[in-house]
Amino acid sequence: MNNGMKKQNCLNRNLQGEFKKEIGFTPPGIMVAEKLGMDMQHLLADYHHLVWRDDVIPLKYKYLIALASAIFDNHEVRTMLELKKAVTNGATREEILEVLRQIVWLRGAPTLVKLAPIIKYLDKHLAEKEQVKPDDKN
Repeated sequence: MNNGMKKQNCLNRNLQGEFKKEIGFTPPGIMVAEKLGMDMQHLLADYHHLVWRDDVIPLKYKYLIALASAIFDNHEVRTMLELKKAVTNGATREEILEVLRQIVWLRGAPTLVKLAPIIKYLDKHLAEKEQVKPDDKN
């Protein structure tokens, strides 16, 4: 296949359909990039697939990193999206709480208020395990 045919096949990709099938929606950046040209959209799509593959760092941890980034950016919608993706990819309640503790350490106590929707989601979707108190071991 010559370079011209390869380029034409690349441009014929239905990127919005690919993303819809793969992750359930089309990332806004991909939709905006289309307006900047199909070549830009394809570059971003290929980069997205490179970044969000299950490779050296498993997806679960990539989504936990993305969750922390969203919280740091004060981006509530993205926070919940990254939280759901982390859970879907196997993040446990305990792992998410560990990330939240780290964020409070780095950003300070006022961050606790911003974590309320996350805790509510965890309570609804990842029930808290019963903790055995030292006195209850008998």
